[in-house]
Amino acid sequence: MKIQILLPMFLLLSMTFAAGDLHAISPTVKAYQDYGLTMKKLREIRIMVENFGDDALKQKFAELKKQFQDAGENYYGQNFIDSASKFKKLKMELISMLATIDDIYLKRTKEILDSTSKESFDTLIEYSKTSGLASYFRRPYDPLKDIKPYDTDKYHLFHDREKIESYLREGYKKYHTATKIYEDPEIAIMRDKKTLTRQNINFIIHNFTRVITLCREAKEAGIEIHRVRNINKLGESMIKYNVSHGNIIPIYDDRIPEQFKVDANDNMMLIHSVEMRKLGKKRAGTGEG
Repeated sequence: MKIQILLPMFLLLSMTFAAGDLHAISPTVKAYQDYGLTMKKLREIRIMVENFGDDALKQKFAELKKQFQDAGENYYGQNFIDSASKFKKLKMELISMLATIDDIYLKRTKEILDSTSKESFDTLIEYSKTSGLASYFRRPYDPLKDIKPYDTDKYHLFHDREKIESYLREGYKKYHTATKIYEDPEIAIMRDKKTLTRQNINFIIHNFTRVITLCREAKEAGIEIHRVRNINKLGESMIKYNVSHGNIIPIYDDRIPEQFKVDANDNMMLIHSVEMRKLGKKRAGTGEG
C-alpha cells in the first residue's frame, strides 16, 4: 500500500524537476540558439539596408556585424557564458534597428497603397455592371456619329475591377495589421524597461520582423494594382527590354512606377542596385541611351 502511495509522489516530483529544467536554459543552449537567430536576422536585414538604408543605417549595420563576429568568436571558442551575454546585447541592438526599418517599411507601404487608392476606388464605381458606362459597352458603336464616353485603353478595367478590389482589401488590411503590431502597447512597455528577459527580447524581434513581412505583402498588393491598371505597358516592356513574359522581372516591368521598382525588387529579396546594373547592361546591349 505504501509503495502505491509513494510511486505517484515520486512521479510528481520527477515531473516538477523536469519542468524546471525546461525553463532553466544553460548558457550553451542560449548561445547556440542566439547564434542561429542573429545570423538569420542579419542576413535578412542586409537586403533591407541595401535597398532602403541611409548612411547612418548602413553604418549601424556594419557595427552589428562586428558585434556578431565578436560573439561568434566566443561561441566557437566554447566560451558560452560570454557569448550568450554578447548575443543578448546584439539582440537589443537588433530591436532598435528593426524598429527603424519597420518605420521605413510602413511609410513606403502607405505611399504605394495610397498611390493607387483614388483611381482604384473610381474604377470600382465607374467600371461595374450597374454604372453609367456599362450600357455603352453593350451598344453598337458608329464611329461616324457616336462619341465614346470611355477610354478604350481602360476597357479591361471592366473585367479587372474585382482583382483591383481584392488587392485593395488585402493591401490595406495587412498594412493596418502591421501598424497595430508596431504600435502595440505591450511592446512599448517592454522597451521602456531597463532590463528585458530573453523571452521579451525574442518576442519583440519576432513581432518587428512580422511587421516587415506584412508590409512586403501589402506593398506587393499595391504593386499588383499598378500592374493591372497598366496592363497595356506589358507588351511595350517586353519589346523595349527584349524579354519574354516569363522573364519580366521588376526592373524590366514598366507597369510598375519607377519609384516603386525598388520595393518590387525587395519583395523578391533582390538588391535594387544590382538589378539596376542589369538594366544598364540591357540598355547597352540594345544601344539604348
